[in-house]
Amino acid sequence: MKKQKKPETRQQTRLFINELVTFAILFATLGFVVYFFFNQSIYTNIDQGLRGQERQILRNTPTPKMEHRTASSVTDPKAKRSPSASGPFRSNIIVFNSKGKIMNAAMLGERNYGLLKKAQLIKKNLNKVEDLSLTSDEITSHFRTILIKVPKSNSNPVYAGRYVMVMESIDADLMAINSFRSALMVTLIFFWVLAILISYLLSRWSMGPIITAWRKQRDFSANAAHELRTPLTVIQNQLEFLLTQPKSRIVDQVDEVSTALDEVRHMQTLTSRLLTLARSDSNVTQFNPQSVDLHPWFTDILRPYVEIANSQQKSFAANVTAEGKAQLDTDLIRQLLVILLDNAIKYTPENGRMGVDVTRVKDTVQIAVSDTGAGISDEDKPKVFDRFYRTDKSRNSKTGGNGLGLASHSGWCNNTTAS
Repeated sequence: MKKQKKPETRQQTRLFINELVTFAILFATLGFVVYFFFNQSIYTNIDQGLRGQERQILRNTPTPKMEHRTASSVTDPKAKRSPSASGPFRSNIIVFNSKGKIMNAAMLGERNYGLLKKAQLIKKNLNKVEDLSLTSDEITSHFRTILIKVPKSNSNPVYAGRYVMVMESIDADLMAINSFRSALMVTLIFFWVLAILISYLLSRWSMGPIITAWRKQRDFSANAAHELRTPLTVIQNQLEFLLTQPKSRIVDQVDEVSTALDEVRHMQTLTSRLLTLARSDSNVTQFNPQSVDLHPWFTDILRPYVEIANSQQKSFAANVTAEGKAQLDTDLIRQLLVILLDNAIKYTPENGRMGVDVTRVKDTVQIAVSDTGAGISDEDKPKVFDRFYRTDKSRNSKTGGNGLGLASHSGWCNNTTAS
């Protein structure tokens, strides 16, 4: 059978895929925007040059000298007759008569004319910027053109009353655009992969606390169900046994009734602590600080434990040196002391010793509980506030503990301050 992925693994996978798609869309959009503006910038500059030459022709101002790709292509008589792949020139002008015949062939030169003679007069393109591709000797050159009609009143007899096509070679620009597109794609893919790698590492780092919390919540639910199932099973068994003895008196079934009542009290304690935990998690735990006189208040709480310890052949020493008044929640502090002392009595062997020291250090009240029991190992000490955590898994069946005592007080038990 195919092994199913854990829920937290599936969650990480979904998060990673979402980030993968998000970054892909983001980088694709970024690349498109950059390429669009670069492409527009190139063609805008070319079109501005065409419009500038158009104005010069119509005004009959001197036309700038044509820009050649290389000086040798013009001056060297041994230069090749066919244009290069990038085009033999940057700009040129073709003059047509009304019938489409080229009137300035001599001005174009034999080298250029072999290619430019393929240009045709298309009157519907008048005053429009158009792209034009011309092929000669298996070589294709690309141009950006504009066709203008020069008025007969123009003082230049070459242009007057004729159609003039201004041609700008864009082979070099297309090569630049293609190179830029390739470089942009490689760059975007590289940074996309890099961003995905970083996001994957960050997602694992950020999901760590979430997954840990989810696991704790899962374990908490499982442990809570287990803790509740045990007393319910015992109560059910005792009640079913009592049903088999309908004529018995209560005094004859004291053990069964007592056992059921013990489990009910255990469930009450468990549900009460679960409620405290729920309130703590939702930040609705209410604190009711009251002003108390430290020495007599702690002395009254600790006094009954002397008799309890003596009844179990254990010694108990209470050392309360804290004096003065303090603002504290008496119910919560009392509950915390009961939990600590109850654990100390449970896990201290016969003839063992227990002690409580209550001291005041400046504005802080410190409570220290000690015993001669098995203690807690150093590796288990950081986990004493974890829910349902017990250093000895068998303690529940022996002592009735559920591991919620300190967990239900972890949010505030270190912050008792005297005033």
